Amino acid sequence: MRTWINFIMRMNSPYRVGRSRKELRSHIAVAACSMIFCAGILTDRVHAQRDLEITSKARSGNPRKPAPDVSETDAAPIESAAANTREQKRWFARFGIVAAAYHPGASIRTNGQVIPGSTASASSNFTTTFEVGYDVTKNISASLCVGFPPKPHIDGRGTVASLGTLGKVRYGPAIFTGYYRFPRVAGFRPYAGGGAAYAIILKEFDGAVTQLNAHNNWGSVLQVGVERGLTRKLDLFVDFKEVWLSVNADGFLGGNVPVKARVKLDPSLISVGIKFHFR
Repeated sequence: MRTWINFIMRMNSPYRVGRSRKELRSHIAVAACSMIFCAGILTDRVHAQRDLEITSKARSGNPRKPAPDVSETDAAPIESAAANTREQKRWFARFGIVAAAYHPGASIRTNGQVIPGSTASASSNFTTTFEVGYDVTKNISASLCVGFPPKPHIDGRGTVASLGTLGKVRYGPAIFTGYYRFPRVAGFRPYAGGGAAYAIILKEFDGAVTQLNAHNNWGSVLQVGVERGLTRKLDLFVDFKEVWLSVNADGFLGGNVPVKARVKLDPSLISVGIKFHFR
């Protein structure tokens, strides 16, 4: 009976509840991303089948004259050049400015015990972003987005507010996403998708916590945005990403008291920039 009570208490502890909520949000993000991709792939196949049927009808109604014979030696370079052109058109790059607004929190432990009422905040910041992507199909794209490494300040809140700044962390964000681009509406092309984020810790800066050591970690992402064509090669884009990301950290308080924390960052990223098509 005592074992069962202890299990219930652990399951309902603030630390466990926080982890459960984060896991639930991650599962929802993955499920939503999967649904978007399935819907996108299904729609893409329907459109491809419709285009094939239209092309077949057009060919049957307007038979073409037989083309002159072309030797295999001459045909090979032509086919290779056409394939390279199609491949080149699939790649794109995006450059922009991003605002990161964090939705922070923390579970802080000393000597294996959670400090009741302890949490943390993270300062918002601006940075630049660069993204390279590939059009898998006419409507489905995949991309890798990186940014100039930000350095948020982690401040104590709640019962540890008197500690002030716990530390600072400079990290390199990498976001891998896939998204479905919907048909254009009045010149605007919306898209939606999701993927994964990875925080690469580059450098820690001590505050109230000394010998601060933060660890890389994975997170999940949901993404929506819209593009507006400017020229044949350039688009203007506005993008929003909701990221669920936490990092584990450890160090010492007062020089000799070991402390561990799981710091929730969960940034909302809003970016504006230019998309360049390699054509």
